[in-house]
Amino acid sequence: MGRLFLLIAALLAGLLGTAFGQTSPASEIAPGGKLRVGMIAIAVLGGVAEPVAGFVGQKLGAHVEPVMYANPEAYLQSFGKGEWDIAIGPRVLAPADKADSTGNLWAISLVYVAAPGTDFPDIASVDKAGVRIGTIRGAPSDRVLTREIKAAEIVRIPLNPTIAADAADLLRSGKVDVFGADSGVGYPAAEALTGAKIVPGVFGTVLVAAALPKGRSPAAQALLATLFDEARQAGVVQKAIDAKSLKGVNVVTK
Repeated sequence: MGRLFLLIAALLAGLLGTAFGQTSPASEIAPGGKLRVGMIAIAVLGGVAEPVAGFVGQKLGAHVEPVMYANPEAYLQSFGKGEWDIAIGPRVLAPADKADSTGNLWAISLVYVAAPGTDFPDIASVDKAGVRIGTIRGAPSDRVLTREIKAAEIVRIPLNPTIAADAADLLRSGKVDVFGADSGVGYPAAEALTGAKIVPGVFGTVLVAAALPKGRSPAAQALLATLFDEARQAGVVQKAIDAKSLKGVNVVTK
């Protein structure tokens, strides 16, 4: 009922604004009928976000133009630069002073992959002196590990299209004992390396949300939130997750 009220309010605001020559909420979100969508080029983020953005664009009557960022650092730095109309990515990477975010859309588990021959019975056993943990530089997993790890050493590598294979190679080489990343990297890395295994449990969760540049009207914010809620409730987000056969990725329910 609350979302329905917000949508009605947004539509009324749009009609009144149009009548007085003002920009409608839909036009605020997708100026000129084009919706540029900032995303990170990784399966659990951009791979899910792209079809969800397509649904939102269709509802707005706008052509969707993906703006893919190669890594989390580039995505973070894009805020405030006018490179996109909305962004879909980790909530933690959307600065509150530069963007207004929707509710959470999906959640991604952060997991450890243990190298062959190592023994880590649980998450707590990883943070020990002498243990080397690989991760993706600048990713939410890096942020969690930097904050939480007290004794182990963190080894960072850049994100690229072959990140799962890179993680497996790092484990195979013996340069790290475990690799900590989102489940979209962790599970494929474990499958790519004979003897590697997922450590039981998760060491964190990444919450994904959409964001509008700071300064958009409350009506535009309400409309965008309603459209993403509709995408979630209509099964669009779940279908996008299933299409990528992703493990450890779940739609956030309210």
